[in-house]
Amino acid sequence: MNPKRMLAVTVPVILAPILYGLAVYNRLPATMAIHWGIDSQPNGWAPRPLVVFGLPVLMAVFQAVVLLVPRGKQAAPRFERVVDWLMPLLTVILYITTIQIGLGQRLDVWRIATLLIAVMFLAMGNYLPTVPADYSRRVLQPRRPLPKPALRWLGRAMVLSGLLLLVSLFLHPLVSVAVLAATVLALLVLPLIIK
Repeated sequence: MNPKRMLAVTVPVILAPILYGLAVYNRLPATMAIHWGIDSQPNGWAPRPLVVFGLPVLMAVFQAVVLLVPRGKQAAPRFERVVDWLMPLLTVILYITTIQIGLGQRLDVWRIATLLIAVMFLAMGNYLPTVPADYSRRVLQPRRPLPKPALRWLGRAMVLSGLLLLVSLFLHPLVSVAVLAATVLALLVLPLIIK
């Protein structure tokens, strides 16, 4: 889909949760938690108007940047479709979670965030091997394209990480942190060793 058309479809999805925030606005505290540690305890706060209105608007701006950065001639339609819908999905789920916590609901933010990251890794890892080499030159590594075997291994690493993150939901939060650290390391090292 044309990036401008995709923007016209996804930005309303990103901004739609504001209606929910407006519906419960007077029941929300003046200062709301917006960041949590791995123990699901808040460690960052923002004023209510910034949470209710500012966060979705900020996510819409990020979405515009993602969609309007030139993508060049080589396309990776399936991978791009996943990337195009990440911000709307994350925004809706995390916004509703934030509002619910502001209303006094006890939610396990660590599990919600870990689940979202796992789904993101599974989706992106599944389609990463379909990305043309020239696409990776523009997006992933400006100096040289990633060869197809590297893209396949990166995709496998992301899928495996997504599966391990799903398993980690039933374990101590530090297991998720270890999986994420190993994933970052693998994503940095694999392109250097696979030719």
